[in-house]
Amino acid sequence: MIKNTVYFLGAGCSKNFGYPLTGEIMPGILDNLYKKDLFQLDKRKTVVERKQESQLLKYIELLYPGLKGLNLRRKKEWIPSIIEILSLVDHLCFYSIPPHPALGEENLFHFRYLLNRAVAELLMDYQNMPYKSQEQKLLKEFMGPIVAEKKASNISIVTTNYDLSIDPEFENVIADNRVDYGIAYRGMDDHGTIIHQPPNPLFRYFKLHGSLNWLKCDLCGQYYIHHDGTIAHQAFRETIDDDNTCACNDYLKLKTVLVAPSLVRDIRDSNLLQIWKAAMEAIRTADKIVFIGYSLPSEDLAIKSVIMRGLNGRIKGQPLKVEIVQKGIGSKQNYINLFGKDIKYYAGGLTEYLKM
Repeated sequence: MIKNTVYFLGAGCSKNFGYPLTGEIMPGILDNLYKKDLFQLDKRKTVVERKQESQLLKYIELLYPGLKGLNLRRKKEWIPSIIEILSLVDHLCFYSIPPHPALGEENLFHFRYLLNRAVAELLMDYQNMPYKSQEQKLLKEFMGPIVAEKKASNISIVTTNYDLSIDPEFENVIADNRVDYGIAYRGMDDHGTIIHQPPNPLFRYFKLHGSLNWLKCDLCGQYYIHHDGTIAHQAFRETIDDDNTCACNDYLKLKTVLVAPSLVRDIRDSNLLQIWKAAMEAIRTADKIVFIGYSLPSEDLAIKSVIMRGLNGRIKGQPLKVEIVQKGIGSKQNYINLFGKDIKYYAGGLTEYLKM
């Protein structure tokens, strides 16, 4: 009998529900910048938002002059990935290296902030789109058995995604505080009340790279988690009020918790470290792990480390079933390298997998 099941979700899983893959993020950002439709939190675009859009496009074109005036329809493949751009900017920020006279240290950090906002706003646009009928149907087909399986198994969902694609299917459980996020956190509705991890959760939900419905206070270090939708936009609002400050102060704006897809990642935040340790323990004690839409990309060294340590810390002789659900066989060898040949690999994607 399988007692502990881990579902490990990557961007390919969210793609089934209308969200972009990592490689589609930068073309989306540039497209919105060209349309002057990237930064806007209210009904009207502010002067600051117009200026920030202009600054971001200027900074990108200073790093990559060949992108200036690029025809996205014909030359989309020329666009560097968001991973490359963020990795380069993070590297330049870390070593305080100006790549251009107009990109000194202050502008570099502002560039980094604008990239963070661009990723968040692009994904929030997708988050606000209603599901298509086939996406809604697939979501229920996917989550229904997982929710039912809870009756017989301890379920842990580990994800590298920021979005809330699967949350609607167990929103009542989330609202009743029966989901363990791996940390205690402040609730948004009570503005500051600490909500502790439930002792007997119905689900464990570990978001390794943060979420669109999380914010962080730099002063006390606590996270805010909102159960009813995204709150990342609060970090970018120009007005400072109760909605984007912490219970511990009324002057520092809360920040997003979005670990960027960069090769120079920083996951020293104590909350994230606790979440990562909880995910590793879930892997260590799992009887079955199902990877869905996750390709074990080369930039995810820290995640590979977590998986390896979880595997190598297992009780000797404890059996483990590993299933991989992907579109195509491009990542099959990555999994064989990590788990050996005794895996089940489904190359038809989530829709075909659910038919089996």
